Amino acid sequence: MNKQLLILLSFLAVMELPAQDIHFSQFDRSALLTNPANAGLSPGVARLGLQYRNQWNSVLHSNAYNSAMATFDWRSCVSGSFLAYGVVLSADQAGEARFSNAQALVNLAYHQRVADDVFLSGGVLAGFWNYGLDEEALQFEEQFDGIGFNGSYDSFESFNALRRTVFDLSAGLLFYDTYRAWRLGMSLYHINQPLYSLLEDDIEGNRVGMGWALQGSIGLNTDHNFQDKELSLRARFRRQALFRNSLQSELVAGGQWQMIKPKNTRYAQAIFWGVAARLGGREDGGALLMDAIIPSFRVDYHIWSFSLSYDINTSPLINASKLGGGMELSIQVNFDGKPNCVNCPEDW
Repeated sequence: MNKQLLILLSFLAVMELPAQDIHFSQFDRSALLTNPANAGLSPGVARLGLQYRNQWNSVLHSNAYNSAMATFDWRSCVSGSFLAYGVVLSADQAGEARFSNAQALVNLAYHQRVADDVFLSGGVLAGFWNYGLDEEALQFEEQFDGIGFNGSYDSFESFNALRRTVFDLSAGLLFYDTYRAWRLGMSLYHINQPLYSLLEDDIEGNRVGMGWALQGSIGLNTDHNFQDKELSLRARFRRQALFRNSLQSELVAGGQWQMIKPKNTRYAQAIFWGVAARLGGREDGGALLMDAIIPSFRVDYHIWSFSLSYDINTSPLINASKLGGGMELSIQVNFDGKPNCVNCPEDW
């Protein structure tokens, strides 16, 4: 089999995803990837985040999409404003050819105080992106024994490279008010448009187009106590060019209700229930179409926060998925410390 054709077909099979980037429905918990200007914006002076997602298990079974990410960010005061630093490590794998992406990124952000509780921040996220196929998972016609494929047979193929590492750069701006609990931000992804190809000696092939996103959130009080923002509304719209002439769009919007811990309960400080909807579409597909309904549940206990969500698939794939989509789990730890340059709402 022609090696370039094989690589191209495997690559295209993976790229049927809504985007080539690692994908989480709980975008508020993957704050650094959502907007690099979010670095340092947490209830504690430092924050550790862990996130895992399993997608399309009901359809692909053992070949389902698995994604994992770890982030750590912290802040330091600068005359009423503050600097923030972060690290992002992520990896995902999908398909029979075990196509995988891995990223190691660093984050730098600056938050300028423009009023008592109002800040304007800007951040950059940059680092290395490694992607490729697992040669041992590939099958060739020479390995067909008349009944099935036999991995012990010689494929008579030799690959110079089935993995590539590129540099990637993203940036963002964020305007927010910690007292009124609102945020509004914009992000740019893949500013340098890195190469996304496994063809040998390909330096001018497919490049990831620069994408952009808008994010917003607001906390609302429902019991006439302005300090308590029990209801949080959030939305994110993203536009990404998978290929230079292939634009894709995604909108995730929803709300989360905080139930304060009763006095006679000592196991949790707060419980959250939420629901969101995701809509997606392509440039040639007209309007955005409903893709999933996402219920979520979250428990906070001291510095720990655990969140679980599930994507209920409502896309045209519903006949195969039987409503199954993606399970997602996140853990966040907010570390206390001094000095504390900003007092963020607990839900941040």
